[in-house]
Amino acid sequence: MLRIELNDNQRHELRLLARREIGRISERIHFVLMSDQGKSAPVIADTFGYDVATVRAWLKRFIMSGVDGLFDEPRTGRPSLYRYLDSVVEAQVGQPPTCSGYLQSIWTLALLVLHLGQRFGLWISPATLRRSLHRVRYTWKRPKLAPARRRDPNRAAKEARLAEVLADPAATLIAVDECECHLLAVVRAMWQRVGEQLRLPTPGQNRRRSIFGGLNLRTGQWHYALADHKRTSDFIAFLTTLLIAYPTGTVYVIADNVSIHGSRTLVAWLALHARVQMVYLPTYAGHVLNPVEKVWWHLKGYIAANRNFRSLADLDVAIRRCLDACACTHEALLRLCNCDVMRRAQAAQATPSLPASAANVELSFA
Repeated sequence: MLRIELNDNQRHELRLLARREIGRISERIHFVLMSDQGKSAPVIADTFGYDVATVRAWLKRFIMSGVDGLFDEPRTGRPSLYRYLDSVVEAQVGQPPTCSGYLQSIWTLALLVLHLGQRFGLWISPATLRRSLHRVRYTWKRPKLAPARRRDPNRAAKEARLAEVLADPAATLIAVDECECHLLAVVRAMWQRVGEQLRLPTPGQNRRRSIFGGLNLRTGQWHYALADHKRTSDFIAFLTTLLIAYPTGTVYVIADNVSIHGSRTLVAWLALHARVQMVYLPTYAGHVLNPVEKVWWHLKGYIAANRNFRSLADLDVAIRRCLDACACTHEALLRLCNCDVMRRAQAAQATPSLPASAANVELSFA
């Protein structure tokens, strides 16, 4: 007679599992428990209304595989009606509808369902199409505008100059950049109640605040100033305050190629202040090589996402609060702005220790 004998641990585990599982799995567990109590396979089969061979088969499965043998094995399920659906969907969505003779510039679910049915005879539902798109790694999201990738003819010289100053252990390296914050909110995706769309009232007359920022690539010390405009005179005033903050040695200012960074007025000012040396990044590379860009991304996401301001005074308070918070210690700012340029600068010289109170310095245009 086929009989199973359990130890105390197995018996306790099976009893807990029998309470947790439902349906056929729970019945199979009770097959084993009743066999442990000395019940024969015919008695168990009669109790549960099963065939004796079925009970014996599950008892043998338990002897061979333990508790795992009492669960159903994975099943293949119904075969797909369209074996090559994913390949066709990927090939079609990878090119714009205009290539197939449509006037529309983008694929929608409705247009793609119609196209697959009429062109390939694949009549599927929008839900099936959406699952197929997800399987081939497509998702619905907005594209982004990209500037023209024209080659900077002086790229090699600029990269060599940048590498030279980054390797100088005695150099003061300040990456600078500018941005603008507006009273009008930056519209970002957010959680909203289904059927309701949040309305953001506009401020009426939009105004903006210009921000000049500078980051010491080695210490993480952050300098910033607020201004009404982004003009050469404002940039010169910001450079003047950097000279005051670093009274000795050469100050290398790493910047992009916007007009105020290379105007004739600035060139004339630089001729009178030899301690400031401009180091220009390759064209169209500022968003990658300038770590200050990450401060601006953080700033706008922190204070401006779906939020309007009534006045410039309110905006100024929010800007200062955010910049003071993200740069409360130089270590936090170094982590936020971590990039290849900063790592190369710090590799040439160990980062000195700074007190937390000196990590963030606001500069005025006095």
